[in-house]
Amino acid sequence: MTSFREKALLVALSSVLLASWPAYATWSTQEITLNPGWNAVFVELQPENNRTESVFSGVPVKSVWAWNERFSSVQYVRDPNTLVPEQPEWLTFYPASSPNGFLTNLFAIQGGKAYLVEMDGDQPVTITLEGQLMLREPVWLSNSFNLVGFHLDSQNATTFADYFAPSSAHAGKDMYTLNAVGEWVKIVNPASEPMRRGAAYWVYCEGQSSYGGPLGVDLQIGRGLDYGHIVEEQMLKLTNSTDQPKTVTFTIRPSTRPADRPSTGADSGDVPPLAGDVKLGFRRIFSWEPLEEPLEVTVDPNSTLGVEFAVLRAKMNVPPSQDAVFESVLDVSDGEGQLFRIPVSAQKNITMAGLWVGTVTVNAVSEAAGSLATTTPTASEFRFRIIVHVDNQATPRLLQQVFLMQVQPDPQDPITYPARYVLVTDEDLVDNFTGVSMRDGEIVGRRISSSVFAFKDPIDLSGSLTGTLLGTVPMAFGDRHNPFIHAFHPDHDNLNDDFDLTPLLPEGRESFTFSREITLEFLPDDPFASALPGYGHTIVGGNYREKISGVHQKALYVSGSFQLNHVVDVPTLNDAP
Repeated sequence: MTSFREKALLVALSSVLLASWPAYATWSTQEITLNPGWNAVFVELQPENNRTESVFSGVPVKSVWAWNERFSSVQYVRDPNTLVPEQPEWLTFYPASSPNGFLTNLFAIQGGKAYLVEMDGDQPVTITLEGQLMLREPVWLSNSFNLVGFHLDSQNATTFADYFAPSSAHAGKDMYTLNAVGEWVKIVNPASEPMRRGAAYWVYCEGQSSYGGPLGVDLQIGRGLDYGHIVEEQMLKLTNSTDQPKTVTFTIRPSTRPADRPSTGADSGDVPPLAGDVKLGFRRIFSWEPLEEPLEVTVDPNSTLGVEFAVLRAKMNVPPSQDAVFESVLDVSDGEGQLFRIPVSAQKNITMAGLWVGTVTVNAVSEAAGSLATTTPTASEFRFRIIVHVDNQATPRLLQQVFLMQVQPDPQDPITYPARYVLVTDEDLVDNFTGVSMRDGEIVGRRISSSVFAFKDPIDLSGSLTGTLLGTVPMAFGDRHNPFIHAFHPDHDNLNDDFDLTPLLPEGRESFTFSREITLEFLPDDPFASALPGYGHTIVGGNYREKISGVHQKALYVSGSFQLNHVVDVPTLNDAP
């Protein structure tokens, strides 16, 4: 079991690395049908190429309008045919072929925003947008009409009255919808008027409001469940603003982005290739269960419920590259008209290279009078730290101590040579690097050590972290770390009766050479049953066995279990500064 100090160490190291963690959104598609004349649409996702002329390429669009709510409130709804460009409350796009093309100031289409689209021709045109999902709630301008769209379920329509009933800022206030001939008409019977997914409306907001619907969804980080390389658990908060319990259903779906087609969104930058689907788990009391079937939870009236989701990287395939991204979509539905499509993304290390720190728990030893290799359970457990490093060639090594340090960026070329972390096992090299944390006003490194081992240089192990590791730790009879030696006891100092330093007494007189043969057998299931979602990826463990030869006429055996945590992915020891 991971100790409190080791957990604190993991948290500290993770916080050091989080600043470099990139977040990627998840792809999906949205179909929008544009009729001749005026259309009011709500764009749910960020188009891959979100430049306005690209979004409407090949479409007979006459103009596109976005309400710029930052400038002035709207007290009455105008006929869209009376709109005039260059008004501060509107951003406008005209095709380059239009005489008004020089008036364009709407250069990009943003996900989670509402738009007015004026079409030419006499036939409807359906466009399919591909891009990154954006979970963005309405930003309400107080005491004003707002041009807004909502996250709705096309299979379970809700009415305006039901949707806005819990909010005093909107319930009973005027609302307008665009009719078939492109005119804004007041919704005179909100209790029977269904809301449409992908449509935008003028909705009046009286006073301040942050209302996002009868069911509210709140994320911890950004606008999706972005786990990156490091994060394992996130909580999603559901708020039921109604007077009745709500049954909310979670369904995981694949991303629609082709694996061989990286995104090049104008705002997000290049996104690495798709590696596959994200495997999510949800917390069920003291365990994590895979989200393979729809999950239903009940949210009590006028209350908030937190649902914890974790990424199960051990169940995900090995990515094609270190920067490849796993993507999925988490649908959150209340079955009463609301549907939130939450982007889910995660990354996974392509190798197990880096520093692994953990705990060995010894709970059985052999008896000198018993069978040579049979261990007997002990009355109490004995725990100690164990440190293993794996390099890029998958070579594992056992360490007694290691320092986490850093190399400062090259001031002449910080882009090519940025700051980086290093692992130092030779204490004489520590002064060549900069520390990573502040202590008593000084920047110092982080030292990690194990008191049950006494060697300086790393010891090579055979095997891998997915099978079994084997290694031998020798201890010479004259080594000052040998437990048989006592510097101030004449019977245990390896010195003759005259206390001469040379020659030392021969082996076996006062001290003995012995060795420890260590076996780490990795298991697919956590031996501590700690229900940690990272087990199998950033956390590994299994059976621990050790054979001690040379301290008794018979070999002594100990056994127990171990757990290792991947604390930093630096693949090289004692790298050059």
